[in-house]
Amino acid sequence: MRYVFGNWKMNGTLAFAKEYVDKLLELVRPASVQVALFPPFTALGGFSDFVKGTFLKFGAQNMHYEDSGAFTGEISPVMLKEFDVDYVLIGHSERRHIFLENDEMLMKKVEAAHRHDIPVVFCVGETLEERRSGITRDILKRQLILVQDILSTGDIVAYEPVWAIGTGVTPTMEEIGESISWVKELLKAELPVLYGGSVNKGNAADIARVSEVDGVLVGGASLKVEEFAIIIEAFDQNI
Repeated sequence: MRYVFGNWKMNGTLAFAKEYVDKLLELVRPASVQVALFPPFTALGGFSDFVKGTFLKFGAQNMHYEDSGAFTGEISPVMLKEFDVDYVLIGHSERRHIFLENDEMLMKKVEAAHRHDIPVVFCVGETLEERRSGITRDILKRQLILVQDILSTGDIVAYEPVWAIGTGVTPTMEEIGESISWVKELLKAELPVLYGGSVNKGNAADIARVSEVDGVLVGGASLKVEEFAIIIEAFDQNI
């Protein structure tokens, strides 16, 4: 099984989601790819209806580690369970670097998701400065060390070099393969590892041919339904 996941970030209304899902279901019928979309919180309720009975899965982009409390603006795992989400993203680079979520907080989020039987997509990745300093492996190890014992069957890891996200710059296929191999060495369980970082219709087939890559976490390109369909097909054709 391979995976093509799309993270919409802070984009997309409920109307956009409905039109998008209808169109995607017309465009593709993957035989060997699990496809999931991560819309904004405001679309989750409708999304569960839009994808019901289809090959599409869906998830939330983030989650607090407490079930309830005085945390204005946050969403709890209990709330996500109401929508019957298939996944929750934890540790995306934007959460780490913009919202300053640290490794201890992310571990708590993984534990909370597991308490409520929500599979996790756990994101890791280095900055450009860290890559140039030759400490990519050290950074990935630090990001995984607190969760490597608790990530389990059903969870997924996504390797996202921060310097490649939204920049249009993609690492070489060799760099992608090496980093994902290192991530797999660090994990205690045999989990799928995805690549994320400026994935698009132009490079999807090349990435799909990297043997270490189990799938992709797509950002901006996942908002364009025709382009996302091409990415899905690239992975469906490169088993």
